[in-house]
Amino acid sequence: STAQQSGSKAHMETIAIDRTDIAFRAIGEGTPILMLHGGYLDHRHMVSEMEPAFDTGCGWRRIYPDLPGHGLTAVPDTCASFDGVLDLVIAFADAVIGAQPFAVAGMSAGGHLVRGLVHKCPDRLRGVMINAAPFEIDYAKRDLPAQIDIYEDAGFAAAAGDGLERMRNMQPIRSMRYADWHTAYFKTAFAARDIAYSDHIWQPEHYNYSFPLTPVQPTFDAPSLIIAGRQDIVAGYRDAVPHIDDYPRATFAVLDAAGHMLEPARPALFQALVQDWLARMRMDEARP
Repeated sequence: STAQQSGSKAHMETIAIDRTDIAFRAIGEGTPILMLHGGYLDHRHMVSEMEPAFDTGCGWRRIYPDLPGHGLTAVPDTCASFDGVLDLVIAFADAVIGAQPFAVAGMSAGGHLVRGLVHKCPDRLRGVMINAAPFEIDYAKRDLPAQIDIYEDAGFAAAAGDGLERMRNMQPIRSMRYADWHTAYFKTAFAARDIAYSDHIWQPEHYNYSFPLTPVQPTFDAPSLIIAGRQDIVAGYRDAVPHIDDYPRATFAVLDAAGHMLEPARPALFQALVQDWLARMRMDEARP
C-alpha cells in the first residue's frame, strides 16, 4: 500500500517491499521510467538532473525511489549485497510499475543497478541510461584518468566549506552552480545516509554481483545512452569502452570538462543527450 508523506516531503509516497517501506516520488503519467540515484545521495538529485528533459504532458511517468540506506528508505535484511539491492529494485518495479515494460536511468551506483537489470530482465526494458557508472567495481583495478584542474569560480572555496576537498576531487571545473548543487543535494543526503550500511555496501565484495555482467548475451538492442566524464577520477570512462558492443543501440559519450557529476558540470549537453535518448525510445514505439 502507499501513503502520502507530509510537510517538505509532501510529494513522497511509500510502498512496503520485503517488510521495508521504500520511499519514492512519481511525476507525470505515461510510459514508466525508473530513476536510480547515486551512492551517498537520494532521489532528489535525480529529480533535479532529469526533470528538465521532460515537458508537462510528455507521456512519461518518472519514478524516483530512495535506495536502501539512503533518503527515507531503511535497509532490509535482504540487502547485504548488491544482489539483494537489485532484487529489491526488481520487486519495487513489479509493485509500482507492474508487468508493463519500462525504461531505466541510473547514475553511478544507480547505473550499476541498470546493468544488473539488463542482465536480469532485458525483455522488460524499453531502454537504459547509464550515467557515470563504474564498469570495474574493484577500486584498485579501475583505469582512471589523472586528476586535472581546469577552472574554479571565485568564491567557490568559501561556498564549498568543509566539502571543498571532496568537491575538487569530483570535478575539474568548480562553478558556483556546482557549489549550489553540492549544498542542495549532496550534503543533506550524505548526512542522512545509513553510515554503517555505507561502510559495508561499497566494499567490492558486496558492491559486485555474484554473476558476470559482461558479455551481455544476447546483446541489449533497445535504445541506450552511456555517458561518462573525461576527467572522472571516481568511476572513469576507459573501463566502459570495451563494453560498447554489448549495447548496439547505445549513444556513447565521454564529456570533456566533466568529472563524476555530469549534469552539474555540463547541463545543456546532458539534457540534449537525455532528450535524444527519449526520442529514440519513442521512435521504437512507433515502429510497425
